[in-house]
Amino acid sequence: MKDLLQENNRQKHQFKSYYCAGCLLSKPCQLLTGWSSEWKSYCCACYYEGERDREVEYSSLERVLGSKQKEQVRKIVQLQLLRGYLGCRQCKSLAVDAYSLYEKNKLVCQPCLARKTGGSSSPISFLGQSKWYKKRWGIILEEWLTNYRNLPENKSCANEWLKDREHLKVCQCLEVEARETYELFANSLREMEEKLKECQCEVSKKIRVSDYDNENYGYTYCEKCEIRIAGAGKMGVIKNRNDPRFWGIESKFKILCLRCIGRFYGKLSREKRKTFNKYVKRDYK
Repeated sequence: MKDLLQENNRQKHQFKSYYCAGCLLSKPCQLLTGWSSEWKSYCCACYYEGERDREVEYSSLERVLGSKQKEQVRKIVQLQLLRGYLGCRQCKSLAVDAYSLYEKNKLVCQPCLARKTGGSSSPISFLGQSKWYKKRWGIILEEWLTNYRNLPENKSCANEWLKDREHLKVCQCLEVEARETYELFANSLREMEEKLKECQCEVSKKIRVSDYDNENYGYTYCEKCEIRIAGAGKMGVIKNRNDPRFWGIESKFKILCLRCIGRFYGKLSREKRKTFNKYVKRDYK
């Protein structure tokens, strides 16, 4: 039994490691992404397209600089909220839920949230942030928020200020970092385009099952209505009837249940209609 369990886990690990989490078709050669300990991996084409989608964000130096300025303002607002937090009325804790603060600018008591819902993100407090800035950057957070209403852009900026207290009057660290980020991303895309010529990702004929955890192994979900669909036994692929290409259908969805396939019934050939009706009578999904 133990040997069987180990073999099963080994097979699951292979599916986790070697099939693209984006298109579910390719075995990634890891040329662009490199080898990672995370189970989600992407083929070179999908990874490159994902980076290209971010190109709008880094399309110009002005856009990158504006984005960094907005992020800096957002960080200051969140630290000011933490500094003014008097603690939870129920448990008196000064720790708030980090996700609520970073995503919604809301101060939600982390211990109370954990007891109420059974889970939460990591706790964060002004005291903890103060200790971090003191240890990492050597600055007193309270002093910066009170006197300067600002923060150093990075550790090197903080070091320059510690050497020269007049550094803020001529500080251009934000502009320098924005330029470095812009140039780094542009160079990275050019390098990826060159590497794509050497890509050796292997394309499979069948869509891989997208869920690999212990509970859903061998199952996936219709990309349109999200109904759960069984895969083709232990092969780690979807059944032919759930592949739009099997029916001769052109669709942006790679996995569809029979109910969603039925919406294209009028476009099916005569033979495919017979097959479809046979599957429906058998109550297949």
